[in-house]
Amino acid sequence: MTIQRPPCPKCQTTTMLARITPGPAGFDIRTFECPACDFIHQIAVELVDPMKSADTLAWFQGELRAPA
Repeated sequence: MTIQRPPCPKCQTTTMLARITPGPAGFDIRTFECPACDFIHQIAVELVDPMKSADTLAWFQGELRAPA
């Protein structure tokens, strides 16, 4: 899983993920810090079961087969 690093809302520099903390039920709070202007930006991110993600489902529907 790749964490998208949003641009700083203040100066548009790519932010750095500083921490992930539990949020409301089903969400995490991701805190990003800007290395250029020190702005702190928080985003609530919905938690996704990795076994139900689009990437995993595509992998299951691919050439994955039981051993013969």
